[in-house]
Amino acid sequence: MQHRRARTTRDGYDRVGPFHPFVAWAGVALFDLSLIAFVVLTMLVGADWTEDLIFPGGPEVLPF
Repeated sequence: MQHRRARTTRDGYDRVGPFHPFVAWAGVALFDLSLIAFVVLTMLVGADWTEDLIFPGGPEVLPF
């Protein structure tokens, strides 16, 4: 019984479904960056809310 060899790209990487591995890596990187942006924005909103509690009035850090 012969086993089918997995298709690889010209540079030797295994495919991720129908995609080149660089596409999959870019998707993971974008996902990671969106999580980091969400965490930073959440911390910024929390800091702005805390600043408003301590020193009401004045300029806003966030416009919303």
